[in-house]
Amino acid sequence: MKTWMKTCVVIGVLVSSPSLPQAAEPLLEKDPVEMVNIPAGPFIRGSTETQGRPDERPRKKIFLNAFAMDKYEVSNRQYQKFVEETLHKPPFNVYGDGDVFNVPGIANHPVVQVTWHDAVDYCFWAGKRLPTEAEWEKAARGKDGQMYPWGDTGDSGKLANFDGEWHGKDTLMDVTTMPEGASPYGLHHMAGNVREWVEDWYDSDYYNLSPNRNPRGPDAGILKVIRGGSWRSFLPDLRTASRGKGGFALKTHGIGFRCARDINAIKKTKTRTSNGK
Repeated sequence: MKTWMKTCVVIGVLVSSPSLPQAAEPLLEKDPVEMVNIPAGPFIRGSTETQGRPDERPRKKIFLNAFAMDKYEVSNRQYQKFVEETLHKPPFNVYGDGDVFNVPGIANHPVVQVTWHDAVDYCFWAGKRLPTEAEWEKAARGKDGQMYPWGDTGDSGKLANFDGEWHGKDTLMDVTTMPEGASPYGLHHMAGNVREWVEDWYDSDYYNLSPNRNPRGPDAGILKVIRGGSWRSFLPDLRTASRGKGGFALKTHGIGFRCARDINAIKKTKTRTSNGK
């Protein structure tokens, strides 16, 4: 049986190739990480009755405007800069005692023990936002609805960090690793390593009710959506259509995030900069 270290008070529940586009330029120097432009257009969202769970149906085409998403999960190094500049409370140190940012060898591992609000605050500080659930899924699976970021076949352990035990600093992987398991748009660790917070409230019936263009989730709810598998997930939860959920105050060793932003925000900022205003 797997050992799951419970080192904090948890509020909430956790459930369960085309050419790469040109990278987007960083919007602000606060978070100058590589982002990838995801072009406007339709993609296939959800699962068939034989592939997935009821809350992943129906499977159909959804249209999204263009957006950009971080190529990698937000790392401890990035989050440390945010904490130092804003005096935001640092994450709980899952590796031992003291300040987590002083632990050697984890600077480029994904930050964990962050709530949904922590993720929102970081993205706002960086001039970005959390991706919507639909944006996350398109970025993970491409426009044709493939089952995993790398294709429609499972993984023997070389494409994603999953199905593991907690081994301290050896559990999570550098956010830039495993390029062979990247999504069709070149995003790393969209399956495995850590699950990721997205913007939307969770509703098990939302796919039946959502608009076909730029869905942003229900107007209200109790739980937030979490996407992608983690280091302890089994293969079915690595599927690009798999939906998780958790209370917005939930913090675990297996949840992190990455940021997104509108493409128009990049263009407007670049125009203002070039004019010197």
